[in-house]
Amino acid sequence: MLIRIGALSETTGVSEDVLRSWERRYGLLTPQRTAGGFRLYGDDDVQRVRTMVSLLSGGLSAGDAARHILETSVPAAANGSLPSTNAVVEELQGRLHGALRGFDDHALEAAIDAVLAALDLDTAIRDVFIPALKAIGDDWAAGTVSVAQEHFAVNVLRARLMALARGWDQGFGPRALLACPPDEHHDVSLVLFGLALRRRGWRITFLGANTPIADITATSRKLAPELAVLYASDWRAYEPIFPELKSYAGPATALGGATSGTAVEATGWRHLDGDPVAAADQATREFQPKRRNSTVAETGDGTAG
Repeated sequence: MLIRIGALSETTGVSEDVLRSWERRYGLLTPQRTAGGFRLYGDDDVQRVRTMVSLLSGGLSAGDAARHILETSVPAAANGSLPSTNAVVEELQGRLHGALRGFDDHALEAAIDAVLAALDLDTAIRDVFIPALKAIGDDWAAGTVSVAQEHFAVNVLRARLMALARGWDQGFGPRALLACPPDEHHDVSLVLFGLALRRRGWRITFLGANTPIADITATSRKLAPELAVLYASDWRAYEPIFPELKSYAGPATALGGATSGTAVEATGWRHLDGDPVAAADQATREFQPKRRNSTVAETGDGTAG
């Protein structure tokens, strides 16, 4: 989908003046032009801007960040056409999987940057990040990577994902309260779910790993979210708190991650099925309040007028 600069600014939270500056100074954006001379920006431009924001928040200068993005972008084919999505995903999967198994922070950061620069976030989550987390978890279980390797890789990836989450509690959409149950210490999948929800217009209140049910209840009473979601990598993490979940009095509730029919039946909570992207789609269909239809006039630069 192609959008004008006003819509690009609204989507990324970066002002139009800054976007023009990045395009002019660094060649970060590659817009197409309409017959009338308007610039139109694609998904690759959106991802570059979001990666730029992430790198700047990590302390890089604008010049260094832009150079890094352009160097790690997937190149066009020799005939000038872009490689197929499947080929891009396979290349990025291999690069990330390899980097996850080493202790090379720079290589892992560069691999993550390449994923975020080349793919929209939903595709990155579904086709690269989730398979990578599963693969390194399987390798740890098989004894082919150490606990130290697994912790290093997951912590670097989590830190980068949380950088993308800046400001995800702001806006005017419905609020989702996200947490992992007690003794669930792995919350990367929950972070990915939160990012996918944010792309669908939700505001995110993130409590993270190992959260007592009493704290979830207290936070829910204070903030009155439209939805509360617990995420676990093993459904048996819910077993010790079945009674608390059954008696939980709050907003709409759902269990994500590795969930069983037993957990759903014992708690009365809904089940969000599939990977974080599919779960975010389901949550939006089933729990997001319906909005009234409205007509929005657009000005010449693509912003609401």
